[in-house]
Amino acid sequence: MMNTSGPGGRSAAFLNRIVSNQTDKRRAVNEAVGRVLSAYLPTVYDEQLREQIDWLLDSMLLELGEQPGVAPAEGMVRGGRALVVTGQAGAGKSRALAHAFASRPEFEGFGQPGEWCPLLSVVAPSPFTLGALGNEIARKLGYHGRREIQHSKVWPVVRELMAECGVRILHIDEAQHGDEIKSDTMAQEVENTLKRMMQEADWPIWLILSGLPELSRFCQNDASMKRRVRVLPFEALAFPDHAESVRQTVRDLVAMCPSVGCRELQADAFAHRLLHAATYQFGIVVEYVQDAIAECLTVEGGGELDVGHFADVYAIRTGVRNDDLNPFIADNWTAIPVEAALYEDVVDEAGKLTGARKPKGRSTKGVRK
Repeated sequence: MMNTSGPGGRSAAFLNRIVSNQTDKRRAVNEAVGRVLSAYLPTVYDEQLREQIDWLLDSMLLELGEQPGVAPAEGMVRGGRALVVTGQAGAGKSRALAHAFASRPEFEGFGQPGEWCPLLSVVAPSPFTLGALGNEIARKLGYHGRREIQHSKVWPVVRELMAECGVRILHIDEAQHGDEIKSDTMAQEVENTLKRMMQEADWPIWLILSGLPELSRFCQNDASMKRRVRVLPFEALAFPDHAESVRQTVRDLVAMCPSVGCRELQADAFAHRLLHAATYQFGIVVEYVQDAIAECLTVEGGGELDVGHFADVYAIRTGVRNDDLNPFIADNWTAIPVEAALYEDVVDEAGKLTGARKPKGRSTKGVRK
């Protein structure tokens, strides 16, 4: 009998009840949707990301005097390096990094509970404070105190835990949240704190920061650090340059569901509408196709994927029910400001605007009659 005495046991029992109450149709649809949602589609940035991570790791061998065939240079250690990956929300940065981390043998154990990995990945908290970031890293490293560590004490604890856990690389996603700090003094403190980790004599850390384009400013005003930072931008897509890439994305994802076809979606006109609806960001293009396939399977059980499924997904995702404001079916679709419908303002705990924006959540509940 399953042990349901603890939170983990109760959760497992609840999930088992969901499975046992799925109809055959629900289970088949969910399995197909799962295949589509878990798919990773490579882009030109995968190779560039591989090259930059190679640079990061190779610099570590040289700095730590561990490169075979190279004699360590006395007094040469300058500390860690930083790779900054930038792009608009939905560009596909986080997914590409997660794929790279999970597929590289150097990062064996990444994302596997209980397994050691030299890479730690965290998401910067929002609303952002330097203390909140430090406490999030400490928790990921195994700190289980009932109270948060004070701002003035948390970073020495983080540096100590990084060394104890053997973590050499720190990835901070959504790192632009540091820009929520309006004070120039506090913003500089964030940068100085991260630089200090890179320059720690006993245990220097290598950084990977990912976020919006403004993140490219990291360490650019420090001549000594600027040489140790590389920036990899994920650029927006364009029409007609990427029309075929969009069509191939549709074909690749639909191919995972034998009961779904996409013959009606191979025209340039559709690719252009999809690019516009996705604010020309590859990650959002993929999400739209995934959600449209899920809509087709959930509502109709399969069949031919068409523009109507994408229009429904846009309405569900944005809350916009007016067809004249839906870029997949409106006549004057190029004039529709889709950014306003796709993103929402971030507020702090007091309900005040922080100045940051985030993508609206995804949903795939059918709206067709």
